Amino acid sequence: MSKQEIPVIGLQLTVYGLEEYKALEKPIPVAVMFALHGRVQNMTKMDPICQAICKLNTNPCKKRHIIVVAFDHPNHGSRKIHHLSNYGWSENGYANPNHAMDMWSMLYNSARTVSDLVDVLEHYLFGPQYESRVQVWGVVGFSMGGHASILAAAQDPRLTVCIPIVGTADFLGLMERRLQETDLSAHAHLPKPFCEMVKQRTANLENHLSSTKLLMISGQKDKLVPPSSNDAFISRLSKVHRGKENVDWKCVIVPGVGHEWCPEMIDMSVEWCDKWMVHTLPPNKL
Repeated sequence: MSKQEIPVIGLQLTVYGLEEYKALEKPIPVAVMFALHGRVQNMTKMDPICQAICKLNTNPCKKRHIIVVAFDHPNHGSRKIHHLSNYGWSENGYANPNHAMDMWSMLYNSARTVSDLVDVLEHYLFGPQYESRVQVWGVVGFSMGGHASILAAAQDPRLTVCIPIVGTADFLGLMERRLQETDLSAHAHLPKPFCEMVKQRTANLENHLSSTKLLMISGQKDKLVPPSSNDAFISRLSKVHRGKENVDWKCVIVPGVGHEWCPEMIDMSVEWCDKWMVHTLPPNKL
């Protein structure tokens, strides 16, 4: 499977599946999936799922060719400038008093970056065009990348497919629960103005995702981002989503798995991409 680095809007992107598309005798419509890695990782950690998704292109009956794009979060990988900022309030021997603000800023920036890339990416992939080749845009993310994927899809209706893996739609709730496990001051570590800003920017996520082809995958034994962190969001989503549960949107808890990758997560993600990005007509996100 081809993999190449392309600089776009000041980012080094890793693009999977582009050379195979260029080698096609006749161009076909395209789907693009963005892949967002976890905290204290880098985009290379998404390589297995990127490769697995691109194997869908070997199907001769495909309606679209899928291209997967990965990039580093702010302060990660090639963009890293401050080691401590990537860690928690008390994690692996590090004590970062700005954990909540650092993490929010990184994931929110990445969510916005996905939209910025949707604006211009086709030109960098295919050159000047008379009309768009991309029919479906999607985003998949792991851990912090999962949080960011939810925000990205909620903020941009062009992203019609979303796969958060061990991620949460309730960032503030996650931070509050983590803080309760410490003896740290809420005023110092989750100040009121910051919390109000996050609440405003994450309000009514379920309404913004009511037509999204959403696959949420959690690990049953995940203590870092427990499946229960999404309970309230899932309850609200079930009342407003325009599709059918387990068909158009689905929440899966993988038994015996913690805050980690497992083969089932990759398999389910590939199947979701196959269903909503490669083989079907473009999803209609109203």
